[in-house]
Amino acid sequence: MRLLLLSGGVDSSAIAWWTRPDVCLTVDYGQAPAQGEIQAAAGICREAGLRHEVLEAGLGHLGSGLMAGRTASPVGNAAEWWPYRNQMLVTLAAMRFVAEGVQEIMIGALESDRHLDGSRAFLEAMDRTMALQEGSVRVTAPAHPYTTEELLKVSGFPTGMLGATFSCHRAEMPCGGCSGCEKSLDLLDRYTSSATF
Repeated sequence: MRLLLLSGGVDSSAIAWWTRPDVCLTVDYGQAPAQGEIQAAAGICREAGLRHEVLEAGLGHLGSGLMAGRTASPVGNAAEWWPYRNQMLVTLAAMRFVAEGVQEIMIGALESDRHLDGSRAFLEAMDRTMALQEGSVRVTAPAHPYTTEELLKVSGFPTGMLGATFSCHRAEMPCGGCSGCEKSLDLLDRYTSSATF
């Protein structure tokens, strides 16, 4: 079984469209935009004909920054930084699906990811850590060699569906001012003002 951690954002949605995982998992770990992520991910999966599940894990009290509705942590390098987020998501996904035979957990890290838990070094270390344990689950980031624009081309994700994705870090509805919203708005502007679709 191949699983994709799907937030409903542009990158993970394009990866879902491209890789056709056996299951897409959205985790509500207590982040402020959880409901927006869940709705977007469910819609993308319906359109793509993919299985979608939601896992609830009440960890909001452990978060920091925009995604937790708090001030940014001085430890992180961005206002939305949540401590050990990708490590947590991979672990929760494996815990939920190891009994169903999950063999690979894909995350949406890209070459341009500014968080350390999206770096090649982290991905390799996480893959080794998970593979050493019962279940021998592998961790991959199929889009890591690409930027978002390159991923959109490689994946064949319909640019007309960009508006169905959700990347806000602050709220259940796009705030328009966080880095996730700014990225989405920039992509929408570029693709809707061009004649490429």
